[in-house]
Amino acid sequence: MEVLGGRGLLLKAGNARIWLDSAVERDGLSLVSHAHLDHAPRRLSKIIATPETASVLSLFGSYKFERLIKYGESMVLDDVRISAHSSGHVIGSSQFLLEDSSGSLVYTGDLNTYDSVILRGARPLESEMLVLEATYGSPRYIFPAREEVYARIIRWIIETIKAGEIPAFKVYALGKAQEIIGLVNAYLRIPALASFTISRITETLSQYGFKLEHLPINSPEGLEAFKQGECVYVSSKRYSPPSQRRIRWAVATGWALRYRPSGFDAAFPLSGHADFSGLVRYAEESGAKQIYLVHGFADELAKHLRRRGLRAEALSRAP
Repeated sequence: MEVLGGRGLLLKAGNARIWLDSAVERDGLSLVSHAHLDHAPRRLSKIIATPETASVLSLFGSYKFERLIKYGESMVLDDVRISAHSSGHVIGSSQFLLEDSSGSLVYTGDLNTYDSVILRGARPLESEMLVLEATYGSPRYIFPAREEVYARIIRWIIETIKAGEIPAFKVYALGKAQEIIGLVNAYLRIPALASFTISRITETLSQYGFKLEHLPINSPEGLEAFKQGECVYVSSKRYSPPSQRRIRWAVATGWALRYRPSGFDAAFPLSGHADFSGLVRYAEESGAKQIYLVHGFADELAKHLRRRGLRAEALSRAP
């Protein structure tokens, strides 16, 4: 097996050519790890992904799905066996294990190794080669325990409502939005209101067992709850529906560990990615003889892993 960078990530194994979250060739075949649109360009013609990922992608464009693969299932393509396993990043996100007569490779896609209120964190897959994301692959990014961040968020919501104001979160429509809704469902007896896009995604995912209670902001029930004020509003855009109450806006992102976005009332270091410690632990537990790092702090993480005795290098990838 050989993995190449450049205009996209390409796996070559015997006669197989498989793109990894890339779409350089119109007729190429690609493993798509999750439904964030930067991982599934529209010109891609053939996709292998989980049913959850396919359902969300289909809300936003016309895609051709070569094969849908559930967690734990496997398929054979040109003598390469492919199996899908949760990456813990968003609902339906996958890491892929690829095996042939020459060896094995894991492509993690975006990875979160920590359990959340809605998802179990990714467990390391053993392989000879590993393509690992490095979004937060710097020792400057070691996140607080998720339970601690959750407690801060709940405290902020309660304080905001007591002040007669409405707590609102600007977050990714897939991933963080469902986590915030799940957090409100689990710990507060107030409604979670969702913007139109977030509501569509959350409703679509409910068919796979993710029952997250929310009210669409554009529904009569949602508008009435917003008017009453004791609620949490979750949106992918900073848009404020008409209200006599002040709306306090917060963001939830791993970057908040070191940077406070301007114009927001609060920022919480909650990420759908593993931090530095989680990435290092995954690399070591994978047993991989060769590790390729992509995205983020790839060079920095590669140097650190080499100091720990692992063979690691950054693999360039054009945006």
